[in-house]
Amino acid sequence: MAINAPPDLEIEALATAGRHAEAAALALERGLPARAAALYEAIWEFGPATKAARQAGDRPLALRLAAAARDDAAIAELTAELGATDDGTRTALDVLAKARRHAEAAALAERLGEVDRAIDHYERAHRYLDAGRLHETAGRDREAGRLYERVLDLGNGSERAAALVRLGRLLARRGDYDAATRFLQDAAKEPETRVAALGDLAYALAALGLRDAARDVLAELRRTGADVAPDLDQHLRAWREAAPAPSAVTNLVGGRYRLGRLLGAGGAGRVFYADDEVTGRPVAIKMLHTRIGVAYERFAREAKIASSLRHPALVEVYDVSIEQGYLVMEYLAGGSLAQRLAAGDRLGGAQVRRLALELVAGLEAAHHRGIVHRDVKPANVFFDQRGAARLGDFGVAHLIDLGQTQTGGLIGTLAYMAPEQITGAPITIAADLYALGVTLFEALTGRLPFLGPDFVAEHLGVAPPRPTEVAPEVAAAWDAVIGRLLRKAPSDRHASLGELRRELEHLDLGTRAGPTVQLPRARRTTAPHSIAALAADQPPAERAPRYQFETPLGETALSTLARAVDTVLDRSVVIERFAAGDPAERALTRVRAMARAQTPFVQRALALDRVTRTVVFEAPAGAPAERLPRALAPAELVRLLKRLARATAALHEVGAVHGAIGASHVVIDDAQIPTVMVAGSIAADDATPADDAAAVVALIANLIGAPPTLAGLAAQIAPGAAVPATLVDGAALYAVADALELAALTTP
Repeated sequence: MAINAPPDLEIEALATAGRHAEAAALALERGLPARAAALYEAIWEFGPATKAARQAGDRPLALRLAAAARDDAAIAELTAELGATDDGTRTALDVLAKARRHAEAAALAERLGEVDRAIDHYERAHRYLDAGRLHETAGRDREAGRLYERVLDLGNGSERAAALVRLGRLLARRGDYDAATRFLQDAAKEPETRVAALGDLAYALAALGLRDAARDVLAELRRTGADVAPDLDQHLRAWREAAPAPSAVTNLVGGRYRLGRLLGAGGAGRVFYADDEVTGRPVAIKMLHTRIGVAYERFAREAKIASSLRHPALVEVYDVSIEQGYLVMEYLAGGSLAQRLAAGDRLGGAQVRRLALELVAGLEAAHHRGIVHRDVKPANVFFDQRGAARLGDFGVAHLIDLGQTQTGGLIGTLAYMAPEQITGAPITIAADLYALGVTLFEALTGRLPFLGPDFVAEHLGVAPPRPTEVAPEVAAAWDAVIGRLLRKAPSDRHASLGELRRELEHLDLGTRAGPTVQLPRARRTTAPHSIAALAADQPPAERAPRYQFETPLGETALSTLARAVDTVLDRSVVIERFAAGDPAERALTRVRAMARAQTPFVQRALALDRVTRTVVFEAPAGAPAERLPRALAPAELVRLLKRLARATAALHEVGAVHGAIGASHVVIDDAQIPTVMVAGSIAADDATPADDAAAVVALIANLIGAPPTLAGLAAQIAPGAAVPATLVDGAALYAVADALELAALTTP
């Protein structure tokens, strides 16, 4: 019927009288197929309506009517005709989607490259294998695995067999060879998947070191008549070449995290190194195998708790997806304490004290939020590239409720577990003190205080050995500290982490226990290098200066500075010697306060002698911020801002104020990691935490030529983001920096 043509009165009269079939037939007779299609559709005669629409040349209408008629042959034919062009394919896709023909719609969406839409339709059509295949293509292995597991639960025989192969191959590609082997062995029992499963199984077995078993599987594969490589190594090479490359899209998680090497694995999940393609920073991603059961509940708890905690001694959480089952954390290049101990490393007394103070600081941050970690152990202690320790893995953490006992059985790791955890008694912060004691004992001596196998009986009823009984070279002062941490009754341990911290700060590391001879302690003198004696157990006449080859660096109104070499640890240090008088004494007190911050972003004081008014500092690598190029991307800028905010927040948490932060007092290394220098920084007595926060803002703004205000800086990082007019301290600055980072990521 031509556009704007007058209606056929006879046809319309028949339709008005309810005689639609007669009206439709008359419309076809008079060359009006579009009107006939509408009339047939009105009385649900979709088959004749489809033919009329095709006669009218309206393929989209014909496809809709064919779908209503459930005419599969017509649907296939019309879809093929519309699919000759991309525009036609999109039209057919929309028609079929509205008609809930999800399987056909999914195939069209996949043809157009609309992967997420195709996945949605495949899932609606219960075609989980196809949906999982596309998830793998998009780099979402977790979602693919979830769908394959659903097929194992709900699918028929052939579908289950295919899911076994898919899941086994996926896990093998991800490095979880134990689980992959189990699935592939089951798949090899099914005739339709036997050949594919055997090929993958040979690879998984070889990856587990079971090469003889892998060769047997290849021999079995040859007996099926399949085309097989002549030897195992060639088969493994071919398998790896056929698998997606590590840099391919299949390793993109959450649309931004490019997976790299496997860092660690456990029964519930794995941790991968990854690159964040949005911010450019390296990260570590914890990924779960499953989204059900106790493991998933632990993950959800860790995600909630860890993402709410902010402290330099805790592993920082950048991103989390409860639904997809991944947690994105800062990547710590130094590995874990467990890895160091397993490699045979032994930490010296000073190293263990530094480790202990850092872990105490992290636990204090958690305890102040009412959270007991409950799983302090070497595997959950990580080191950054500077050797600073961070506490991670809050998967079994517990909100403190002194009126409740534990539920859910033994939670934690038995070798490090406090007696009250084992018996199910109420849990307090004392449980973390006990686990910390076990961890420090192992770090000092290289072994656990209790060797098992009956850890329960030993923790409950056996007195732990003294560290010096196991390792005589350990300083005797550690015996009292560790012994108190490992007392059976929670009330007999330290009353607070603050009390433990003060005990550690005053710990005498100079006296070592020996099997026979107790060497005399060195006496304190007023010589220039009295704080730098090579060994405290040497007679004074035999001492040699520990810090040698001094080179003057300059002076302040209160002190002189020099660079020197620490001949014991073979590293550069900065030595600051203060003049006499009250101003210098106040400066020394300020340095001592800042040394308690225990953050990797503030220069560390390695030794302090109040008698000679001398401080030895680390000499961090890098160049002053004033030499940093101004061409910083917003992501780099906000990362630098957050790290400096963390530095000031750590200072302010222990009651210290820097008071002299500026471009010449911040050193930045090649990895864009800043260090706020303490040596040579003279602050006004009335300096406040707000002054530190404002100084950090001004420093970052100056690097890019922005106005030295928070509003001016925010305009460069995330235009339009709202910021407060003032900042009271470093914690407030960190919160703003965190919000600016999120705003920058979501700004087009």
